[in-house]
Amino acid sequence: MEERDFNILYVDDEVNNLISFNATFRRDYHIFTADSGREGLDVMRSNPIQLVISDQRMPEMTGVEFLEKVREEFPETIRMIITGFSDIDAVIGAINRGGVYRYITKPWDEREMRVTINNAKQLFGLQEENIISQFESLKAQVNPHFLFNSLNVLSSLIYIDQDKAAKFVRQLSRVYRYVLDFKDKDLVKLKDELPFLESYIFLLKTRFDKNLVVETDIAPGDEEMMVAPVVLQLLLENAIKHNVISKNKPLTISIKSGNNEITVRNNLQLKSSTEGSSKIGLNNIKKRYEYLTGRKIDILNDENFFAVTIPLLENK
Repeated sequence: MEERDFNILYVDDEVNNLISFNATFRRDYHIFTADSGREGLDVMRSNPIQLVISDQRMPEMTGVEFLEKVREEFPETIRMIITGFSDIDAVIGAINRGGVYRYITKPWDEREMRVTINNAKQLFGLQEENIISQFESLKAQVNPHFLFNSLNVLSSLIYIDQDKAAKFVRQLSRVYRYVLDFKDKDLVKLKDELPFLESYIFLLKTRFDKNLVVETDIAPGDEEMMVAPVVLQLLLENAIKHNVISKNKPLTISIKSGNNEITVRNNLQLKSSTEGSSKIGLNNIKKRYEYLTGRKIDILNDENFFAVTIPLLENK
């Protein structure tokens, strides 16, 4: 797809922002603008739009409300939202209701915006070819249920053990800082991914205590190999989501590398039902690695164990 064939709709109730965006990107892309969500929907009904970027704080219809309508009527359009860094409620709303691909902090930086638009253009092409669908969405990275559970744990710790509560806050901060720092990268070194994973495991073990055991065994030299960011966390989250974790049925998860691959394995003790359960996460990981390497991930599912093995890639 040529850049000039890529249509972008920018929605903002401040006219100066519309003028600035159009002046910055009109030479590279076909730009449409609208000063409200209602006008934006009218534009999309009359023109093929591949990417829509919306400000959050608008009268009558917020950016989240607008992107939710876009998602319902134009599901293939890539969606992004512009909002303040501290507006976590808007970010989570955009992820869950609007299905956003990225959020951008304001005021936006031209270089960051240009890179993000180019990535969105590539993603739209990948969607058209059915190679990858929504893997890079922040929905897979900022799980509101995980955040809600973490805040519940924290509220209890504050009254029981203030030192441990302070450590919990630091580890939670590291998890979300990593997501923000590496959200635009296709691959990261395993040695960068592991501290993030350790922070995530600390939060889980604080919640489940001795009912959850996580064992890590990384072969010498493998820390310099590359993985797709957050994939290991997604596999841990998948195990937590689908299995019973209790004193009578502790869950054991092992993370082991070797032979240019890494495996996440857990004992099977499936819940009778899992709310919102789907195979979208695993399918997207499979598609992601096929796109990056041409190699498939291995999934083992028998009566006793579930294991996913993903390639470790050379740092070129």
